[in-house]
Amino acid sequence: MRVPWCKTVDNGMAAPLHQTRGPRSSRRQAMGLLLTACHSLPKALAAANMGAPIRLAISESLVSDVSINDARAAMSIWLKRMSQELNIVVEISAKIFDPTPEILRRARLALLDSVALNVIEYRQIADVLDSSQIVAESNAAGLEQYVLLARRSGGPQQLADLRGRRLSMLRGARMCVADAWLSVLLDEGHLGHIDEFFGSVITDGKASRVVLPVFFGQSDACLTSKRGFDTMSELNPQVARDLKALAVSPQLVTTFYAFRKNYRGPDRDRFARVYSSMGNSAAGRQLAALFQFDELVPRDATCLASALKILETADRIRSRRSPGGSKA
Repeated sequence: MRVPWCKTVDNGMAAPLHQTRGPRSSRRQAMGLLLTACHSLPKALAAANMGAPIRLAISESLVSDVSINDARAAMSIWLKRMSQELNIVVEISAKIFDPTPEILRRARLALLDSVALNVIEYRQIADVLDSSQIVAESNAAGLEQYVLLARRSGGPQQLADLRGRRLSMLRGARMCVADAWLSVLLDEGHLGHIDEFFGSVITDGKASRVVLPVFFGQSDACLTSKRGFDTMSELNPQVARDLKALAVSPQLVTTFYAFRKNYRGPDRDRFARVYSSMGNSAAGRQLAALFQFDELVPRDATCLASALKILETADRIRSRRSPGGSKA
């Protein structure tokens, strides 16, 4: 797909995605509004400058449970708006979203200028990215927290009580550090490895299918997004009354944009700040609703400290274990 406002590069790779964010119905509504906004755009766009394009890569790890085609359409519309308003050229893969191996490859070969990725991917290429400017959530309300929940009455009262019990876990773009956080919790309590400690662990991309089985006594505990749990509690206060938190993670930045080290393109600063004004356009507001994030602003790598510490600690825990799972 080649359109006049955005150069495309086909890397020939694609991979499925299974992560989630928010109710499907609200995303479908947001998608409809985005497509409506697209039809209202002028056919002739303002001429872009003739400077070198910003080579943007977006990891498919960030895509939620909307269809990949809907996600591509939404991002295309946003990039079209952004390019029109900023009068810049953006070069992006024809598939819009790239699998992790392709993101890592392009970063290592300096074939990208900016990349949207998760913190696990960032760790693998941090040495070639510019840590002085991370485009991430602007305030605490937009940060991610994980919460381990159990029934308030008759349920486990502390983490150790979950030995041999059933755990359900939410999977999603921002849940990428959840396994590591749970591993650290268990290690701090000298409770062993996740696979050894729990009787069973299942994952699901819908918060309701993770939380409600605990509410109805079909599962003993769940690990989910605090944001998602708070939303469910607002809709059904009894969920908040009947469930309690056994543990809550620190606030985490798990997904964000970063620039290639030494990239100093003329449009870098404008690109870094475009997500801070998303509320000024219908396309920006609907993209934020579709992908469930708030205002993004330039920060530095200190905002990643909590997530990186958890991942590094989990690495040390794994290094003490043999591949079979017993302690070395």
